[in-house]
Amino acid sequence: MEQIRKFLQGKGFALVLAACLLAAAAAGVWAVQTVRGELQKNLDGLRDPASSARTAPGIDEGLDLTTPDEEDSTEWQQPTAPAANSVANVPKASSSTAPSGGAGGSSGASSGSAGVREPSALQTESAPASSSAAPASTRPVSGRILNAYSGDELVYNKTLGDWRTHNGIDYAAAKGEKVLAPAAGKVTLAGADGSWGPTVAIEDASGRLWRISGVADLKVKAGDTVTAGQALGTVGSVSCECAEDSHIHLEVKQGEKYLDPAKVMQ
Repeated sequence: MEQIRKFLQGKGFALVLAACLLAAAAAGVWAVQTVRGELQKNLDGLRDPASSARTAPGIDEGLDLTTPDEEDSTEWQQPTAPAANSVANVPKASSSTAPSGGAGGSSGASSGSAGVREPSALQTESAPASSSAAPASTRPVSGRILNAYSGDELVYNKTLGDWRTHNGIDYAAAKGEKVLAPAAGKVTLAGADGSWGPTVAIEDASGRLWRISGVADLKVKAGDTVTAGQALGTVGSVSCECAEDSHIHLEVKQGEKYLDPAKVMQ
């Protein structure tokens, strides 16, 4: 024991301590290398899913190890069709179809164009509306209105000397002037009608009765079909209104009701 005590008090203690430190350092280096090796294996397994199945059995096999960068690069590598293919068959405008601004500028596309025409060419294809179509109704003469339709208002009759309603319109017209049919229809009367004198009555397609009094030299007879504007005769005299200036009298009736001829002809 005395020898051991002397040894520890001398250089022996330093040697033992140095040996212990070396052993501890060696153990620490070995432990660090071992841990580093395991960490390297795990890191390699994360980078390579195939090797992780062999070298890292503790890692969940269902873990998706694909990085966002890899997904984005896969998606953007899909081929795309050129945008020009979608408009490959659109015909190009030809400069030969443009109007020159002169007299021949509206002639349309040239014979070699792909069916492209100028607006003027399209407009000329539609047939113009016929300007000769017969009017729905017309005034029997062109003179001014002497006496208008009065409706329920009483007016004075110079010829009869009393107050009564005026159920039609009196148009001023010179004797012998041509009288026209105010509407198309069937002639139901062509001759004398009591105090109204020579009268022509026409029933139109709507069932209205047009009566024109003061018509002489009749050109139609009952049963005839006439068109608006067709000649019925000439201006004569209205017996019950003979005190007025020369005129013809026009009435329009719907059943037993008198209508204002001016409104009907609008």
